[in-house]
Amino acid sequence: MKRYQVYMVYAIVMLAIFAASRLSVLKPDLGIVVAALFLYTPVAVLLIKKQPPSLYGIRGKGMARSLARALLLAAIVFPLYAVGFSLYMKHFYNLVLTFRPAWPAGTGRPLGLALNGLLMVAIPEEVFYRGYMQSETGRRDGRKISVLGARLGMSALITNALFAAGHLIVIPNVLRLAVFFPGIAFSWLRERDDNIAGPVVFHWLSNMLSLFLFSLLR
Repeated sequence: MKRYQVYMVYAIVMLAIFAASRLSVLKPDLGIVVAALFLYTPVAVLLIKKQPPSLYGIRGKGMARSLARALLLAAIVFPLYAVGFSLYMKHFYNLVLTFRPAWPAGTGRPLGLALNGLLMVAIPEEVFYRGYMQSETGRRDGRKISVLGARLGMSALITNALFAAGHLIVIPNVLRLAVFFPGIAFSWLRERDDNIAGPVVFHWLSNMLSLFLFSLLR
């Protein structure tokens, strides 16, 4: 697939999401629409190209290593993030962390939140961004550098810039662009073991940690 075609597909998907977010008939099921677009677009491309899912890192080989690496990275990064989050919220909003979680109204039980975060967010987004987009743009990286065992090029930066921009489609808040930074970790995990299992789990755990920390703020 030519480079410009990847960006055309991205633009079409984002336009579809924007249109769905503005249609009252689709708003209640917007999460399902977005997840379906992210999942089925790469599937359609694979069918057209007659290529296996492994082209996008969807494979059994390397899955265990990828999952283990994601858990190790989480064990290293999450405590540091929690400390930074606490200091930031205290300094700018005068909010402190408590030990009594209060989940936002309408979000359901923690188990429901976790399942929704995995099935409707982490898996679809990783299949589309780190699976489809990073793989397609990565084949045309002119120069890659080795980062802790993973070969990364401009495709990682481009993918995560588009990943961040996509978060503005439904909720146009500039703070949502911050997802660019964890996206780099997702991209590193994707390349390290040529598998998206690790990025999916790390993405999911990152979202769950953020929700949990916000639930502790008072």
